[in-house]
Amino acid sequence: MKRSKKAWLWGCGILAVLIVVALIAAALVGLLAPVRMTFRFPLTFTVKEAQTMNDCRDCHEADTFHDCQTCHDAHGSADMSMVPFDDLLLFQGDVPDARFIPINDLLPYQVYTRTHIALVDLLANEEVSDFESVTLLSRDEGFVTIEQPNLTSSGLLMPHADGMRFADENLHVSSWLKGVWRIVVVGRQKPLRIDGVDTSIGRLLLGPTRSVTLQEAEAMYKSPDDEQVRKSRSAHRAEGAAIADIVAHPDFQTLVVRDGAGHVKTLSAAEAEGALLLQLRNSVTLVLPARNESQWIADVVEITSQP
Repeated sequence: MKRSKKAWLWGCGILAVLIVVALIAAALVGLLAPVRMTFRFPLTFTVKEAQTMNDCRDCHEADTFHDCQTCHDAHGSADMSMVPFDDLLLFQGDVPDARFIPINDLLPYQVYTRTHIALVDLLANEEVSDFESVTLLSRDEGFVTIEQPNLTSSGLLMPHADGMRFADENLHVSSWLKGVWRIVVVGRQKPLRIDGVDTSIGRLLLGPTRSVTLQEAEAMYKSPDDEQVRKSRSAHRAEGAAIADIVAHPDFQTLVVRDGAGHVKTLSAAEAEGALLLQLRNSVTLVLPARNESQWIADVVEITSQP
C-alpha cells in the first residue's frame, strides 16, 4: 500500500510538472504578443485595457460573443488609447481649415479611454456644422458618401491598421469602410462660379480629378563618410479639378480668372495648359504646372472660358 501510494504521488507530481511546462510553452509560443505587452506597457495601462474588453463583453449576448482574435479581424480596430497612432487624416473640401489631422490628436484619444470619435463630433470640432454631404475615402479606392440627414452620432471613426475605420449601426454594413484616410465635405454654399455655374471646391474634388507634381526640386548631399556627393529629387503630388474638364469650352482660346479681391487675369490657352484647381493653404488656387508658383492665382472665385 505504501509503495502504491508513493507511486501515485510521484505520478501526480510528474503530471503537475508537465502541466506547468505546457503552460509555459503556451505562453512562449501561442501567447507571446500579450506577454510582451506586460514588458512594454505599465500594469495600470493593461488593467484599463482589460476593463475595456470586459465592458465590450457586457454588450454581447453569451451565445454571440466572440474572442479577441475575431474582434480584431472583424472590426479591424483595437481599443488602445495610449498607444500613438502616426497616421494622418486628410480633411478637405468646403471646410474652414483644410489640413492633415494626426489621428492621435483627435480629442477623444487625448481625454477618454474609448478610442473612437463620432464623425459628427469631428465635423463640429473642425467648425463644420451645416453641410450637404460628407464623403469618406479609403486607401483601396473605396468611398462612401453620406448626406447630412442620414448622419447621426452613431457614425464612429476608430483606429485601424491602415488609417481609420468607419462604422455606423444606423447605416447598412456596406456603407462601413476600413482604411479611411481622407474626408471631403460638400457645403451648402457655392462660392465658386465656372462659366455661369455655381459650385464649390468640395464638389469639384468629388468629380473628375487629376494629379499633378508640384515643387519638384533636386537636392545634393556630401557624405561625411566617403566625401561623395549624391543627388536626389523631391516633390509632392496634389489632386484637383482639371480646367479642361470643368469649363464649358474645353478648347478655349482665353481663360478669364477673378479672385476674391476682385483682380481679373486673362490667360491664353498656352498659359493655362494643364491648369488645375486645387485646395492649397485653405485657398482655391489655379495651379499652372509649367509655370512658377508666383504665377499661380490664389483665392479663385470665378472662371470664364472663351472660345
